[in-house]
Amino acid sequence: MTHAVKQPLRWRIADVQGTGMEHVNVVMPESSPLSNQEILLATDIPSPLQSNMDIKWSEEDAYLFQMLLEKMLDHHGLETLELENPEVVDVIHIVAAAHFLPPLDADLYLEDDIPTILNEVDVGDLVAIHTKAGYKSAVIAELDSIEAVCVLIEPLEVEGQEELDVYDTLVVNKHSLLPAEFGNVIPGEEATIH
Repeated sequence: MTHAVKQPLRWRIADVQGTGMEHVNVVMPESSPLSNQEILLATDIPSPLQSNMDIKWSEEDAYLFQMLLEKMLDHHGLETLELENPEVVDVIHIVAAAHFLPPLDADLYLEDDIPTILNEVDVGDLVAIHTKAGYKSAVIAELDSIEAVCVLIEPLEVEGQEELDVYDTLVVNKHSLLPAEFGNVIPGEEATIH
């Protein structure tokens, strides 16, 4: 199902699946000029809020969404999207997790830093983090001069710590971010593998 992405996008906090628990959902106006309907895209992200409500996407949400479309899908602009594409669904989940899930302190899960060349990173970049359970892939959702909020894209199990699932968020010091090739990804053509 291909749809034009219409603004403004909204988050809807609701139990649309009837599970008894509110989840974060994306509401998009229908693309037809003759229709006053909306498209509802459900996520697996639990809501920290306990009531049904709609929340307008923030500028940070829209920016992260655009960066992820460009970097993960090589999709420039917001003309149309294949809403059933698993990669588009992942992008929506990452943006929802970044907005709604409070990030945990990564220090409980990280191993010591390893000596490597640190690259400049930006919002939407795929990175790896060196955890006590090995190298794990994550996406940068927020970034400042000292740390980054990262959304995990694979689960993280460390003995004696809370198990983290896909889309959980961590605050990671920038010097602990590694190039994506350290994680569970296929290296790009420009990567040097030793």
